[in-house]
Amino acid sequence: MDSHSMDIPPQLIVSAERLALTGSTAGIHRPFKAGRLVRLRRGYYVKTSSWVEATPAQRFEWSAAAVGLALEQPVFCGESAAVVLGVPTLRPPEFVDLATPSERSTGRRPATFVVHGNSVLAEKARNAGNHPLRYVLRRDAQAVVSGQFSCTSPVQTAMDVMCASSFSSALVIADGIARMLWKQGLLGQDACLAEHPAIASALDGISAVATRHRAARIAGLAHTKAESAGESFSRAVIELLGFEQPLQQHTIVDSGRFVARTDFWWPEQSIAGEFDGKQKDADENMRGAWSAEEAVYREKLREDNIRGLGFTVVRWNWADLEQPGRLRMKLLRAGLRPRSQSRP
Repeated sequence: MDSHSMDIPPQLIVSAERLALTGSTAGIHRPFKAGRLVRLRRGYYVKTSSWVEATPAQRFEWSAAAVGLALEQPVFCGESAAVVLGVPTLRPPEFVDLATPSERSTGRRPATFVVHGNSVLAEKARNAGNHPLRYVLRRDAQAVVSGQFSCTSPVQTAMDVMCASSFSSALVIADGIARMLWKQGLLGQDACLAEHPAIASALDGISAVATRHRAARIAGLAHTKAESAGESFSRAVIELLGFEQPLQQHTIVDSGRFVARTDFWWPEQSIAGEFDGKQKDADENMRGAWSAEEAVYREKLREDNIRGLGFTVVRWNWADLEQPGRLRMKLLRAGLRPRSQSRP
């Protein structure tokens, strides 16, 4: 789960740097016209093959870095700020969002993403999509420096996403920010995000009742124990399906002997939940030395040990979260029941 603040990607080709080094930008313009380079913004390029092979998260970071370098003192906000802070997001943001104090300058800007040519590669690069620039009204943006760029503070970023992003996306980011604040000594290890004084104060200041309730619900759920975006996404879906929230990173012992550490634990029903087959055991550092077959074998052994104590184990993966009905069936089969009265 631990990430680093967004840096200037080495894949980014900057025409001003090339001009300073070689005295010419012909080495950029010719391959660009031939479709071998993608232009993110005027003066900022990446290889077309790199764009096609990159993960969606990498493409977003390249687009955001080009914006951050091309514009005068931009301040990233919303989910874009989370990426700059190094906080996990559920998915890469659709837009590169920048804060603006002026209502007149809000909204999308014309696309600057260009790929020339009709080659298969150029077509793939266009189909991979891009991330247009958008200005969002933030009259009082509290800018902080994170790595090479500026963005809204962790507290403001959390508030922005809890008010505006989808429930699942917001909880993933809020969990990450809770973890960041804990590491900075600004939040207790077992505290929820709503207990941070600046968050509590900002929640009180939201005038729209529905937005305040929603943000407060997410801030009350967000804590430091989630170790991946998938675990946070799991908790969001569990909440939206109306089930009780499980404990996280729970250690199971038998007569004082360590048995396993589980992603999720429902103590009343003695049910352990595992996301995505992740391996957790006494010596996690050794995992890298195991073959895939050995990891699967150890995982089965570990599950057998948990079941041997009379506990139930339920596993799910990303696809189950994308189609919550599937997770609901798994939890019901394991013996969990939704709350008698689901929260509004």
